[in-house]
Amino acid sequence: MAGGAAARPISPEGYIQGACELHLQARVLSVAGKAAISKFLAGGDDGSNQRDGGESNADDSNAAPIPRLFVWVPRTASADGSASDVGSEEGWAAALASTETLDGNNAGAIAFINTAVTTASSAGGASSAQVRTASQLQCMTICPRIYEEEKEEGDKEKIEAGGGGDTGADAEASVAAAAAAAASSSGPGSATFLSLQMYARHCFVPAVQAIEAIEDEEKKDSYEKGGSEVAIDDAVAASHGRHSAKKKSRVLEGLEDKIRELDVALGQCRRSTLGQIPHVVLSVHPTVIAAAAKIPPSGKIDMAELGLAEKIDDDAFLNEVQAGVSLWIGQIRKVTMLPATTPFPSGSDEETEVNADLEEVSFWTELEVALKHIRGELSKPEVVLTLAMLKEAKRFLATIALENNSGLDAAEAHTTDVANYLKSYPIEPLAAARDMGKVGTSMDSIFEHIPRIRQSRFYDLERCARLLEATTLTLRQRMEAILRDQNKANAIVLELSFEQYEKDVRFPTQDIFVRFEDSFDTFKEFLLEQGRRKR
Repeated sequence: MAGGAAARPISPEGYIQGACELHLQARVLSVAGKAAISKFLAGGDDGSNQRDGGESNADDSNAAPIPRLFVWVPRTASADGSASDVGSEEGWAAALASTETLDGNNAGAIAFINTAVTTASSAGGASSAQVRTASQLQCMTICPRIYEEEKEEGDKEKIEAGGGGDTGADAEASVAAAAAAAASSSGPGSATFLSLQMYARHCFVPAVQAIEAIEDEEKKDSYEKGGSEVAIDDAVAASHGRHSAKKKSRVLEGLEDKIRELDVALGQCRRSTLGQIPHVVLSVHPTVIAAAAKIPPSGKIDMAELGLAEKIDDDAFLNEVQAGVSLWIGQIRKVTMLPATTPFPSGSDEETEVNADLEEVSFWTELEVALKHIRGELSKPEVVLTLAMLKEAKRFLATIALENNSGLDAAEAHTTDVANYLKSYPIEPLAAARDMGKVGTSMDSIFEHIPRIRQSRFYDLERCARLLEATTLTLRQRMEAILRDQNKANAIVLELSFEQYEKDVRFPTQDIFVRFEDSFDTFKEFLLEQGRRKR
């Protein structure tokens, strides 16, 4: 700056506004949103209890601390399906703000942390801490800004540029398919999980590793300063110090392991949001819903008391109810057919290829939950009343079809059997392993688990072989990642002495390869034996 003048500090309000404009291309304009920002900056109250000059009234500082503020661009639509832009300014989208909740169905979201709350609580101060400077705020992107209109226009341009012979309905279908694919790849939840996963993998883990490096350096310096000149008392103190440092090192290593496990879990959650398991919600006729609310706690169903006695003879009403039950069967069949028709996850893209084993375990676990949800839907009072009414009206076609054609019992038996086998498949520890020792231990656990397939009726040997094949890709990926982390993408490997190379690179990897070969030979013998028994 000219004349050496100091830069003008930014205000907390300006920091929040600038972050919203930068990350979301939006501004908070609603009254409720501005009130949430004021409450957040006030540290717990709404700012009405402040004296002149910005000082908070100590007598009114009993409000709960507000450590966070969420700001997001909603994915709302008006009645005609267009995006809502109420309260927006030219060039800026309208954002919402809250100190309590975050709407997961957003087109971009950021969060602010009030570090003054932590400072005040650690110093034994008041529970509320007012934000006085922007340095007391921290900003984090939860979900990157998503522009649906640009995606749709881009999809149309790609289809038109593709030229092709698509015209009329075919072109419209192509546009719809492209829009659906774009929505699925950036749907609610997926982008948020991806952002959090990137933080865990590329920010949190390196940050912990940096602290570990500092601890290692301090421990090394303390050892070098010791030696023969250390007195007896100093030696005892040094011994206690080494014990404390070792304990702290174990805590940091455990923290890094947990963060890596979080990385794996976030990846599974992100992929599950793009999964193929439909969520079944059984729609019931409004008249039946109103009557079901009158069912006594005993569960006894009396059509006369529920006001449905006359409806039993109403063919038009019964036809509507029966048509709804027929739709239930179709909804349920979309889920119950998955155990027998879903192939092993294919390697259609690099991410699916590497995570096929995690996809397999996640699919069967989520399918078991989905089937339990369907069973819960069928046990709802309004659904039970619907079936009872159709039976009393002698409309057995729909009720028998629901019992016999939905395939729920067979799907539950199949899924429960497979899920019980895969739940304890130790692929998560392998995917989150931080060093070669943990990789080897996880690999041994996997080969110990595989023979339990003998207890499964439905998980076949071919699928088990595909699972192990996918696991070897995870094994390779983890070994490569560990070597990169330890050696900075081979830059340090070339500078290692041969003795250090053997100790840090060759021996650990060769140990895993040898153990894998031995275990794989045992697996092949097991697979051949089981194949002969099932002939």
